[in-house]
Amino acid sequence: MQRLRSIQNVWDRFSEEVNRVTCWFCITLIIFMTIEVLLHVFCRYVLEAPLQWGEELARLVMVWAGLLGISIALRERDHLGVEALTSQLSGRALLLCNIVSHLLIGLFLLVVLIWGISITMESRVTFLPALQISWAWSILAVPVSAAVQLIQLISMLLNDVVSFTQPREGKAA
Repeated sequence: MQRLRSIQNVWDRFSEEVNRVTCWFCITLIIFMTIEVLLHVFCRYVLEAPLQWGEELARLVMVWAGLLGISIALRERDHLGVEALTSQLSGRALLLCNIVSHLLIGLFLLVVLIWGISITMESRVTFLPALQISWAWSILAVPVSAAVQLIQLISMLLNDVVSFTQPREGKAA
């Protein structure tokens, strides 16, 4: 039990650091996207010379920020859930429901990760017309996001497993 708790503590610190980096990366992307869109609008309507690559770049940045933002919401437990069921549960039943939920989400994320890597590899030969970069840079956000979400999910799962397996207070062992 103590070994599991120490693994959970190490993984939680790792997850926290990954989340910190992801937050700053998303903030940077959103600031960049805002400036880029404002520049694009200025060039189009004031200078009457639209940037050919403006919309494509904004879409690329938005995809990355949105998909990475999912992992932040997951870590904060702000992701969608079935509250009609979980609001009726408490204690060990709620922990068990969370563990099963995390395992199912983890399975889904593994499929997305594997599929995302495969699609990214296939899309290397297709190029974004205005930016002239590989379409893979856009698709790569899917497996990267799935990997970051898996890191957060493992942290949550370990927390719930440790809570589920620790002896209840006030009861004799």
